[in-house]
Amino acid sequence: MTRAIRKLAGGTAARLAAYSLGLTLCSLGVAACGGEDDGRGSSGPGIGSVSQSGTGTTAGSGGNSTQGSGPTPGTGTGSSGPGADSDTGSPIPNFDLGLQPDIFVEPQDGCTKVDFLFTIDNSGSMAGDQANLVANFPAFINGIQQALQTVDEYQVGVVTTDTYGPNIGGCNALSSLVVNTGGSNSSNTQCGPYADGFNFMTEADDLATSFTCAAQVGTSGSGAERQMQATVEAVQRVQGGVGQCNEAYLDEDSLLIIVIITDESDSDSNGNPQQWFDDVVAARSGIEENVVVVSLINPGDNSCGSDTADGISAFTGMFTNGFEAPVCIADYGPAFQQAIDLIEDACNNFVPPG
Repeated sequence: MTRAIRKLAGGTAARLAAYSLGLTLCSLGVAACGGEDDGRGSSGPGIGSVSQSGTGTTAGSGGNSTQGSGPTPGTGTGSSGPGADSDTGSPIPNFDLGLQPDIFVEPQDGCTKVDFLFTIDNSGSMAGDQANLVANFPAFINGIQQALQTVDEYQVGVVTTDTYGPNIGGCNALSSLVVNTGGSNSSNTQCGPYADGFNFMTEADDLATSFTCAAQVGTSGSGAERQMQATVEAVQRVQGGVGQCNEAYLDEDSLLIIVIITDESDSDSNGNPQQWFDDVVAARSGIEENVVVVSLINPGDNSCGSDTADGISAFTGMFTNGFEAPVCIADYGPAFQQAIDLIEDACNNFVPPG
């Protein structure tokens, strides 16, 4: 049997299993052994009928062909006769394994993890917009949880548009996750570390309560907002090393939802819309469809009466799953509902990285 095993060694586990089954059937007399006919045309799929009689030709070690009658020849060289096992001299059964199906791997059915990044403008004119966000967040997150039945893991992080002095030590840089708030119109509360011990919220938190605390970052920040630089650095996990402020934030295999809330343009961030887009996509394994961008901004028609956020709008529009709405609308609820529909579609079409 040595030569037969050598022949099958390069095959799949399925072929080895079929070979073993064939030996058993042969020994029980259920199936005959040997034969030239591969049995595929007349014996059906799987281990077909095989015959032990026939005449075959085998190549010897010198390359010459020898004719022999009797058992079907084997596939290797040897001295025990055509089709014989070199160790035992016994004929080698020739099993018809049929056409082997391709191995099928069940594809992932939608996303199973969702990570949120909220970039919130903390400049002096944002008190009303922050209150609007906080008032509508419970319905927003509940709507997402209802729509995304396959998701069982969430991360929710909040960053501000400049360095945030009231935060805890080690989290005072641009793109640091907010754990402690302070200043005018803020919740002025230590909001974290959160339930899982990190500086971002998870499904283990009461998200409505925790987010209400963290999102009220106040209005004592700089008027030279860097909305996009804060966003890009957070996605790139600039502070994501062990022991750093954003440790463990953002999973590689999650759907990323970026929510930007600002009433000003971004003229102070490094880069431009194309560079921001490229940096974010590169940080997400190059799969832009796995990113959703929701921007509440002053749109190009200047309907909110402040600086139009042309750069942020251009960045948002580059994404398949990009959505924007005026930051000055009285109720974010309808806009968030549209965003939920977009997020659900993105989750259903999630492309696993790797």
